[in-house]
Amino acid sequence: MFFLVFGIQQGHKYHWNGWVMASIIAGVALFVVFVVWQSRNRAEPLVPLSLFRDRNFSVSNFAISTMSFTATAMGFPIMLYAQLVRGYSPLDSALLFVPMAVMSIILAPIVGRFTDKVHPRTLTGVGFAITAFAVYLISRSLTAEGPVWHILGAMAVLGIGMAGIWAPLAATATRNLPMQLAGAGSGVYNATRQVGAVLGSAAIAVLIDSRIAAHGLSGGAEPEGALQQLPAIVRDPFSQAMSDAMLLPVAVLLLGFVSVLFFQLPRHLVARRADALAEESQALAQAPALD
Repeated sequence: MFFLVFGIQQGHKYHWNGWVMASIIAGVALFVVFVVWQSRNRAEPLVPLSLFRDRNFSVSNFAISTMSFTATAMGFPIMLYAQLVRGYSPLDSALLFVPMAVMSIILAPIVGRFTDKVHPRTLTGVGFAITAFAVYLISRSLTAEGPVWHILGAMAVLGIGMAGIWAPLAATATRNLPMQLAGAGSGVYNATRQVGAVLGSAAIAVLIDSRIAAHGLSGGAEPEGALQQLPAIVRDPFSQAMSDAMLLPVAVLLLGFVSVLFFQLPRHLVARRADALAEESQALAQAPALD
Protein backbone atom coordinates (compact mmCIF):
# COMPACT_ATOMS: atom_id res chain seq x y z
CA MET A 1 0.00 0.00 0.00
CA PHE A 2 2.84 2.42 0.77
CA PHE A 3 4.49 1.90 -2.63
CA LEU A 4 1.17 2.12 -4.48
CA VAL A 5 -0.12 5.25 -2.72
CA PHE A 6 3.26 6.99 -2.81
CA GLY A 7 3.63 6.32 -6.52
CA ILE A 8 0.08 7.45 -7.35
CA GLN A 9 0.33 10.63 -5.29
CA GLN A 10 3.73 11.68 -6.63
CA GLY A 11 3.19 10.59 -10.25
CA HIS A 12 1.80 13.83 -11.65
CA LYS A 13 4.31 15.95 -9.78
CA TYR A 14 7.29 14.05 -11.19
CA HIS A 15 5.73 13.40 -14.62
CA TRP A 16 5.45 9.66 -14.01
CA ASN A 17 9.19 9.17 -14.26
CA GLY A 18 11.06 5.89 -13.77
CA TRP A 19 11.20 5.79 -9.99
CA VAL A 20 7.50 6.65 -9.67
CA MET A 21 6.56 3.81 -11.99
CA ALA A 22 8.99 1.54 -10.14
CA SER A 23 7.19 2.36 -6.89
CA ILE A 24 3.80 1.44 -8.35
CA ILE A 25 5.14 -1.77 -9.89
CA ALA A 26 6.78 -2.70 -6.59
CA GLY A 27 3.45 -2.21 -4.80
CA VAL A 28 1.62 -4.47 -7.25
CA ALA A 29 4.38 -7.09 -7.07
CA LEU A 30 4.34 -7.13 -3.28
CA PHE A 31 0.57 -7.52 -3.32
CA VAL A 32 0.90 -10.57 -5.59
CA VAL A 33 3.57 -12.02 -3.29
CA PHE A 34 1.29 -11.48 -0.31
CA VAL A 35 -1.62 -13.28 -1.96
CA VAL A 36 0.59 -16.22 -2.95
CA TRP A 37 1.99 -16.40 0.57
CA GLN A 38 -1.49 -16.39 2.09
CA SER A 39 -2.61 -19.17 -0.27
CA ARG A 40 0.26 -21.40 0.90
CA ASN A 41 -0.03 -20.61 4.60
CA ARG A 42 -1.94 -23.56 6.05
CA ALA A 43 -1.36 -22.68 9.71
CA GLU A 44 -3.01 -19.34 10.43
CA PRO A 45 -3.15 -17.01 7.39
CA LEU A 46 -3.86 -13.33 7.98
CA VAL A 47 -6.34 -13.41 5.08
CA PRO A 48 -7.96 -16.84 4.62
CA LEU A 49 -8.50 -16.88 0.85
CA SER A 50 -11.30 -19.41 1.27
CA LEU A 51 -13.45 -16.45 2.32
CA PHE A 52 -13.59 -15.33 -1.30
CA ARG A 53 -15.21 -18.57 -2.42
CA ASP A 54 -18.47 -17.01 -1.26
CA ARG A 55 -19.57 -14.75 -4.10
CA ASN A 56 -21.48 -12.36 -1.85
CA PHE A 57 -18.41 -11.82 0.33
CA SER A 58 -16.21 -11.09 -2.70
CA VAL A 59 -18.74 -8.73 -4.27
CA SER A 60 -19.29 -6.93 -0.95
CA ASN A 61 -15.56 -6.33 -0.55
CA PHE A 62 -15.23 -4.83 -4.01
CA ALA A 63 -18.39 -2.75 -3.62
CA ILE A 64 -17.41 -1.33 -0.22
CA SER A 65 -14.01 -0.35 -1.56
CA THR A 66 -15.71 1.72 -4.29
CA MET A 67 -18.04 3.32 -1.76
CA SER A 68 -15.21 4.11 0.64
CA PHE A 69 -13.14 5.44 -2.29
CA THR A 70 -15.98 7.83 -3.10
CA ALA A 71 -16.73 8.90 0.47
CA THR A 72 -13.09 9.93 0.95
CA ALA A 73 -12.38 11.34 -2.50
CA MET A 74 -15.43 13.58 -2.85
CA GLY A 75 -14.69 15.53 0.32
CA PHE A 76 -11.50 17.12 -1.00
CA PRO A 77 -12.85 19.01 -4.04
CA ILE A 78 -16.02 20.05 -2.20
CA MET A 79 -14.12 21.52 0.76
CA LEU A 80 -11.60 23.27 -1.48
CA TYR A 81 -14.43 24.71 -3.57
CA ALA A 82 -16.39 25.88 -0.53
CA GLN A 83 -13.44 27.68 1.03
CA LEU A 84 -11.52 28.97 -1.99
CA VAL A 85 -14.45 29.86 -4.26
CA ARG A 86 -17.30 30.59 -1.84
CA GLY A 87 -15.10 31.98 0.91
CA TYR A 88 -16.72 29.81 3.59
CA SER A 89 -15.01 29.03 6.86
CA PRO A 90 -14.03 25.40 7.54
CA LEU A 91 -17.09 25.06 9.80
CA ASP A 92 -19.49 26.52 7.22
CA SER A 93 -17.96 24.28 4.56
CA ALA A 94 -18.54 21.21 6.70
CA LEU A 95 -22.18 22.20 7.20
CA LEU A 96 -22.76 21.53 3.49
CA PHE A 97 -22.68 17.84 4.40
CA VAL A 98 -25.45 18.11 7.02
CA PRO A 99 -28.33 17.15 4.65
CA MET A 100 -26.47 13.97 3.74
CA ALA A 101 -26.02 13.03 7.39
CA VAL A 102 -29.63 13.83 8.29
CA MET A 103 -31.09 11.73 5.48
CA SER A 104 -28.77 8.82 6.30
CA ILE A 105 -29.81 8.91 9.97
CA ILE A 106 -33.51 9.00 9.10
CA LEU A 107 -33.35 6.20 6.53
CA ALA A 108 -30.85 3.87 8.24
CA PRO A 109 -33.41 2.13 10.52
CA ILE A 110 -35.90 1.92 7.66
CA VAL A 111 -33.38 0.27 5.34
CA GLY A 112 -32.34 -1.99 8.21
CA ARG A 113 -35.83 -3.50 8.34
CA PHE A 114 -35.52 -4.56 4.71
CA THR A 115 -31.95 -5.87 4.87
CA ASP A 116 -33.09 -9.33 6.04
CA LYS A 117 -36.09 -9.44 3.71
CA VAL A 118 -35.02 -8.05 0.33
CA HIS A 119 -32.46 -9.34 -2.14
CA PRO A 120 -29.21 -7.42 -1.50
CA ARG A 121 -28.94 -6.78 -5.23
CA THR A 122 -32.07 -4.63 -5.03
CA LEU A 123 -31.11 -2.58 -1.98
CA THR A 124 -27.50 -1.94 -2.91
CA GLY A 125 -28.22 -1.52 -6.62
CA VAL A 126 -30.71 1.25 -5.92
CA GLY A 127 -28.32 2.72 -3.35
CA PHE A 128 -25.39 2.86 -5.78
CA ALA A 129 -27.53 4.27 -8.59
CA ILE A 130 -28.89 7.09 -6.40
CA THR A 131 -25.46 7.82 -4.92
CA ALA A 132 -23.79 8.04 -8.33
CA PHE A 133 -26.57 10.36 -9.54
CA ALA A 134 -26.21 12.53 -6.43
CA VAL A 135 -22.44 12.88 -6.80
CA TYR A 136 -22.95 13.82 -10.45
CA LEU A 137 -25.46 16.50 -9.35
CA ILE A 138 -22.94 17.84 -6.85
CA SER A 139 -20.31 17.95 -9.59
CA ARG A 140 -22.59 20.04 -11.80
CA SER A 141 -23.42 22.32 -8.84
CA LEU A 142 -19.81 23.38 -8.19
CA THR A 143 -19.98 26.67 -10.07
CA ALA A 144 -18.65 30.07 -9.13
CA GLU A 145 -22.05 31.77 -8.96
CA GLY A 146 -24.58 28.92 -8.62
CA PRO A 147 -27.07 28.85 -5.72
CA VAL A 148 -25.91 26.89 -2.69
CA TRP A 149 -29.26 25.12 -2.32
CA HIS A 150 -28.36 23.08 -5.41
CA ILE A 151 -25.48 21.57 -3.44
CA LEU A 152 -27.61 21.07 -0.32
CA GLY A 153 -30.34 19.33 -2.32
CA ALA A 154 -27.84 17.03 -3.99
CA MET A 155 -26.35 16.26 -0.58
CA ALA A 156 -29.77 15.18 0.66
CA VAL A 157 -30.11 12.84 -2.32
CA LEU A 158 -26.64 11.53 -1.54
CA GLY A 159 -27.74 10.65 2.00
CA ILE A 160 -30.68 8.69 0.58
CA GLY A 161 -28.38 6.67 -1.63
CA MET A 162 -25.75 5.99 1.02
CA ALA A 163 -28.39 4.63 3.40
CA GLY A 164 -28.90 1.78 0.95
CA ILE A 165 -25.21 0.88 0.75
CA TRP A 166 -23.31 0.84 4.05
CA ALA A 167 -25.45 -1.44 6.22
CA PRO A 168 -26.72 -3.80 3.48
CA LEU A 169 -23.17 -4.39 2.24
CA ALA A 170 -21.84 -5.11 5.72
CA ALA A 171 -24.67 -7.55 6.44
CA THR A 172 -24.32 -9.31 3.09
CA ALA A 173 -20.55 -9.67 3.36
CA THR A 174 -20.56 -12.07 6.33
CA ARG A 175 -24.07 -13.52 6.24
CA ASN A 176 -23.11 -16.74 4.42
CA LEU A 177 -19.76 -17.27 6.17
CA PRO A 178 -19.34 -20.14 8.64
CA MET A 179 -19.16 -19.06 12.26
CA GLN A 180 -15.43 -19.88 12.62
CA LEU A 181 -14.62 -17.48 9.75
CA ALA A 182 -16.95 -14.64 10.76
CA GLY A 183 -14.23 -12.75 12.62
CA ALA A 184 -11.69 -13.08 9.81
CA GLY A 185 -14.33 -12.09 7.27
CA SER A 186 -15.24 -8.97 9.23
CA GLY A 187 -11.57 -8.02 9.53
CA VAL A 188 -10.90 -8.46 5.82
CA TYR A 189 -14.04 -6.51 4.94
CA ASN A 190 -13.03 -3.55 7.09
CA ALA A 191 -9.46 -3.66 5.80
CA THR A 192 -10.77 -3.55 2.23
CA ARG A 193 -12.91 -0.56 3.15
CA GLN A 194 -9.84 1.27 4.45
CA VAL A 195 -7.86 0.38 1.34
CA GLY A 196 -10.57 1.97 -0.80
CA ALA A 197 -10.36 5.15 1.29
CA VAL A 198 -6.57 5.35 0.98
CA LEU A 199 -6.67 4.87 -2.78
CA GLY A 200 -9.47 7.42 -3.05
CA SER A 201 -7.49 10.12 -1.27
CA ALA A 202 -4.41 9.42 -3.41
CA ALA A 203 -6.27 9.33 -6.72
CA ILE A 204 -8.36 12.47 -6.15
CA ALA A 205 -5.26 14.45 -5.17
CA VAL A 206 -3.60 13.55 -8.45
CA LEU A 207 -6.72 14.37 -10.46
CA ILE A 208 -7.27 17.71 -8.73
CA ASP A 209 -3.68 18.70 -9.47
CA SER A 210 -4.09 17.63 -13.08
CA ARG A 211 -7.40 19.44 -13.64
CA ILE A 212 -6.12 22.65 -12.03
CA ALA A 213 -3.20 22.61 -14.47
CA ALA A 214 -5.54 21.81 -17.38
CA HIS A 215 -7.61 24.92 -16.60
CA GLY A 216 -4.52 27.12 -16.70
CA LEU A 217 -3.97 27.47 -12.95
CA SER A 218 -0.71 26.73 -11.17
CA GLY A 219 -0.48 25.17 -7.73
CA GLY A 220 1.96 27.66 -6.25
CA ALA A 221 3.12 27.62 -2.64
CA GLU A 222 1.09 25.98 0.08
CA PRO A 223 -0.93 28.61 1.99
CA GLU A 224 -0.26 29.09 5.66
CA GLY A 225 -3.12 28.92 8.13
CA ALA A 226 -6.69 29.12 6.89
CA LEU A 227 -7.38 28.96 3.15
CA GLN A 228 -8.06 32.35 1.56
CA GLN A 229 -10.78 33.01 -1.01
CA LEU A 230 -9.44 33.13 -4.55
CA PRO A 231 -9.58 36.31 -6.66
CA ALA A 232 -12.79 36.55 -8.69
CA ILE A 233 -10.97 36.09 -12.01
CA VAL A 234 -9.82 32.55 -11.19
CA ARG A 235 -12.90 31.30 -9.30
CA ASP A 236 -14.66 30.01 -12.41
CA PRO A 237 -11.74 27.92 -13.78
CA PHE A 238 -11.02 26.60 -10.29
CA SER A 239 -14.69 25.61 -9.90
CA GLN A 240 -14.52 23.82 -13.24
CA ALA A 241 -11.43 21.92 -12.08
CA MET A 242 -13.19 20.78 -8.91
CA SER A 243 -16.30 19.84 -10.89
CA ASP A 244 -14.19 17.74 -13.26
CA ALA A 245 -12.48 15.99 -10.36
CA MET A 246 -15.85 14.97 -8.91
CA LEU A 247 -16.49 12.81 -11.98
CA LEU A 248 -13.91 10.30 -10.76
CA PRO A 249 -16.09 9.19 -7.79
CA VAL A 250 -19.04 8.93 -10.19
CA ALA A 251 -17.11 6.52 -12.41
CA VAL A 252 -15.98 4.45 -9.43
CA LEU A 253 -19.56 4.27 -8.10
CA LEU A 254 -20.72 2.92 -11.45
CA LEU A 255 -18.20 0.09 -11.03
CA GLY A 256 -19.73 -0.59 -7.62
CA PHE A 257 -23.21 -0.60 -9.14
CA VAL A 258 -22.19 -3.19 -11.74
CA SER A 259 -20.54 -5.36 -9.10
CA VAL A 260 -23.61 -5.62 -6.84
CA LEU A 261 -25.66 -6.94 -9.74
CA PHE A 262 -23.76 -10.20 -9.21
CA PHE A 263 -25.09 -10.73 -5.68
CA GLN A 264 -26.71 -14.10 -5.03
CA LEU A 265 -29.79 -14.60 -2.88
CA PRO A 266 -28.51 -15.18 0.70
CA ARG A 267 -29.05 -18.62 2.17
CA HIS A 268 -31.49 -17.44 4.82
CA LEU A 269 -33.75 -15.97 2.13
CA VAL A 270 -33.43 -19.14 0.05
CA ALA A 271 -34.49 -21.19 3.09
CA ARG A 272 -37.32 -18.78 3.85
CA ARG A 273 -38.66 -19.01 0.31
CA ALA A 274 -38.39 -22.81 0.38
CA ASP A 275 -40.39 -22.90 3.64
CA ALA A 276 -43.02 -20.63 2.14
CA LEU A 277 -43.34 -22.84 -0.92
CA ALA A 278 -43.59 -25.93 1.28
CA GLU A 279 -46.35 -24.35 3.37
CA GLU A 280 -48.19 -23.30 0.23
CA SER A 281 -47.93 -26.80 -1.24
CA GLN A 282 -49.15 -28.34 2.02
CA ALA A 283 -52.10 -25.94 2.15
CA LEU A 284 -53.06 -26.80 -1.41
CA ALA A 285 -52.82 -30.51 -0.68
CA GLN A 286 -55.13 -30.18 2.33
CA ALA A 287 -57.66 -28.02 0.53
CA PRO A 288 -60.94 -29.77 -0.41
CA ALA A 289 -61.14 -30.87 -4.01
CA LEU A 290 -63.34 -28.71 -6.23
CA ASP A 291 -66.10 -30.31 -8.31
